[in-house]
Amino acid sequence: MMTEKTVTLSRRYEAHGAVFETVKVREPRFNDLMQLGEPYELQRAAGNNVVIENVETVAAYVRRCVVEPGFDMLGELGIKDARAVRVAVLDFFTYGEPATASPASKSEPAPTS
Repeated sequence: MMTEKTVTLSRRYEAHGAVFETVKVREPRFNDLMQLGEPYELQRAAGNNVVIENVETVAAYVRRCVVEPGFDMLGELGIKDARAVRVAVLDFFTYGEPATASPASKSEPAPTS
C-alpha cells in the first residue's frame, strides 16, 4: 500500500477554476528513486555532516508526488505553503539515511589486520 500525506494549507487557493485548501502527496516509488536519485546527500565538513540539497531533484520529486489537486495548480502557493508541500515530500526520505550518507566509509580507509 502506497503512503500518502495531506498538507493542510494556511489558506484557500483558487487555480484554473478549482478551489483547494489541501495538497495530497504520495510516497516516492522505486522507479522515482532509480530515475531521479537521492534528493540530498551528506558530506563531511569540518568534522560535521552537512546536508547538500539537490534543488532540481527535489523539484522533480514534488512534481511527481503531488496527487491532488495536481502540480499545475500549485503555482500560486505562498512561500509558507510551498515549503510545507516540499517538506511533506522530503519527509518520506527522513526515515533512513540516503545511500551517500556514509562519509566515514568514503573518507577513511578500511581497517587492516
